[in-house]
Amino acid sequence: MFIELANGLNEQAASVRGFEACARDARGRITDDPANAAAWLLVSRAAQLFVETYDDQPLTLDVAGKELEQFREILQILDSAHAGGSADAMLEALNKVALKLMKV
Repeated sequence: MFIELANGLNEQAASVRGFEACARDARGRITDDPANAAAWLLVSRAAQLFVETYDDQPLTLDVAGKELEQFREILQILDSAHAGGSADAMLEALNKVALKLMKV
């Protein structure tokens, strides 16, 4: 469910505009999927952090690849928790992702 957002980034070589579109998409899903609003907000924030960091900076393919891998890791954490169906697992995943974003 969450990991599908990374598919568009793969097509756009993890570009700033690709992450920007991903952030918009995640924000849109907050309304469409209110049961997972907190997760979509964190996904949106993770993508937006990439945009804010690299919008006016040179971006090599190596850096873009590493950033995409970190973003995919966040999406996978959320997907795994969501697939388990446990509210406790999802809360743990949300906290784990929030902590990852604080380290940026």
